[in-house]
Amino acid sequence: MRTLFLLSVLTVFLAAACNKKVVGTDGRDGLTTTSKASRIIKELEDNAFDTEYLEGRANIKLESSQLNIGGNATIRLHKDQAIWISVKKFGFEGARALIRPDSFFVLNRLNGDYTAEPLRYIEEKYQIPARFDLLQEIVLGNAVFFNRNLDLAQNGDIYTLDGRDQRYATRHTVDGRGFQLLGMELTELAQNRQLIIRNADFRPAPGKEDQPDFAFTRTVEIDADATGPAKLDLSFSSLSFSGPLAMPFTRR
Repeated sequence: MRTLFLLSVLTVFLAAACNKKVVGTDGRDGLTTTSKASRIIKELEDNAFDTEYLEGRANIKLESSQLNIGGNATIRLHKDQAIWISVKKFGFEGARALIRPDSFFVLNRLNGDYTAEPLRYIEEKYQIPARFDLLQEIVLGNAVFFNRNLDLAQNGDIYTLDGRDQRYATRHTVDGRGFQLLGMELTELAQNRQLIIRNADFRPAPGKEDQPDFAFTRTVEIDADATGPAKLDLSFSSLSFSGPLAMPFTRR
């Protein structure tokens, strides 16, 4: 159960990925003029969502062969300092995680498991990127590309970016009307792992109307040998961007 919860925490971070739009007339001129994947990547990176603090409250539901649970999650971020998440069921906390630039801590109150490890432990155990700056960009909703040599295809207003290298096969699906990421697929070829993210319900974040629209609803599916298939539905009910934020963590 600890392994499944840890991977679920990571997918929550990944579920927040990559929703950015380019300011312009319907967001399409630059894209259709250049018709190049490199142009889309540059525009996404130039229009990154940025904030010193973030607190989001969300309803979550996890379905897997090992565990089926639902509850409420609170996700907090202090830029370049910490990422914190707490999951509650019927008002009682079931699990908590704290990630810092060099370490992470996970407490699963459902079975008393406690983990405290260097952040590099995740890379060594699960062979997935686990840099704090990468996780931070994902929480903020900023695009992360594992491969920048991508092929571009168009179907109406929908664009797909496909890439493949020795380790990963990726696909990003983008709504050209606002440069919003509708979906992302990441397949690790050698390890037989797949992550699929679907974003929906794009709306301006309160107090951040000058920033890209936020995807308030996400569906995340993972399939890995360590966990089997699992699906996470996440729907944000509120967002705020003021701070400082409390990020308590104790084993009790």
